[in-house]
Amino acid sequence: MSLPNGGHAEAARSDISDRSENYMIKKKSIFSKDNILIFILIIALIAGAFASPTFLKLNNIKNILFSCCVYGILAVGQACVMITKEIDLSIGAMIAFLPTLSIQIIDRLTKLAQGKSIIVGGNYVMTNWMLIVLLTMAGGILMGMVTGLIVVKLKVPSLIVTLGTMTALSGLVYVLSGGYDLYLTNMEGVNWVGTKAAGNVIPVNFIIFLSIGIVMAVLMKYTKFGMRMYSTGGKEKAAAISGINTGRWKIIAFMISGLCAGIAAIIYCSRMETVGASQGSGYEMTAIAMAVVGGVTLEGGKGTIMGTVLSTVLLTVVLNIQQLLGLVSWYQNLTIGIIIVFAALLHNYKGKRFKTTLQTTT
Repeated sequence: MSLPNGGHAEAARSDISDRSENYMIKKKSIFSKDNILIFILIIALIAGAFASPTFLKLNNIKNILFSCCVYGILAVGQACVMITKEIDLSIGAMIAFLPTLSIQIIDRLTKLAQGKSIIVGGNYVMTNWMLIVLLTMAGGILMGMVTGLIVVKLKVPSLIVTLGTMTALSGLVYVLSGGYDLYLTNMEGVNWVGTKAAGNVIPVNFIIFLSIGIVMAVLMKYTKFGMRMYSTGGKEKAAAISGINTGRWKIIAFMISGLCAGIAAIIYCSRMETVGASQGSGYEMTAIAMAVVGGVTLEGGKGTIMGTVLSTVLLTVVLNIQQLLGLVSWYQNLTIGIIIVFAALLHNYKGKRFKTTLQTTT
């Protein structure tokens, strides 16, 4: 049966609309944020090679990979929270607080059970370090859960809750440690996490970071776990109507962030063999920068974990180049701040441009 002229015209317009939309989707996938990050990373590596003769030397490459780890693991946890439309500013303070608290708990229990302290000579920790590892990770999960419960149940903005937590933990670390660094001993079986490299090239802690990133990327992209996390941040009301317990998924996101902070703290302490009251200070902002550059926004429901992994390597390379050029730390802070603002503006512009183009073609 033949269509009337109006029907043919409508069918033609529909076909053109579908083709235009498919073209724009393909174009968007080619110029995806992850692909752009890979391209920029390649440019940064080339620039680094020209900027300093030591950039491509093995020791510097190992240093870059070592540096990726702590920031990157924090960034993965931060990305999970931001995808649910929340933020966690307490993760930097946890780097010092969690192992310090774990040491103090073990010290108190040892005094009760054996009548002696594990902290000798004022600040040397003599105990099985695996106990510190387990307590640090458990403490991170617990703190994340408490933060999530306050945000969800008491309806307090996560920015306020975690800002308060960050400030409180920073002060509490000094109370627990007396302001002194704690030197770790008996680290056999654990110190390889922060100091060893596979084949004397790829640091073990970088492998741990990459493994965490890949696992979380797969979970977030291909499972119901990820779908519910993105739905919670992207369209919370619609997700709630469809039966998703959005509050539960926000709490889970904070627990993941806390666990990541615990793992990062373990790796940091394993490498430095100390627990310092000021360690981790400012790390939360670097983690946020890495998540934002990776495509995650405070609007929620956007960005990828793999993008966060790529941006971690990219920013670490940029900061390494600055160090090789002899730029002092405040230039690095300036760079991070500029990158956060620029990435946020770029993501906002790209999103609006794509929507506008798609509307005009249809």
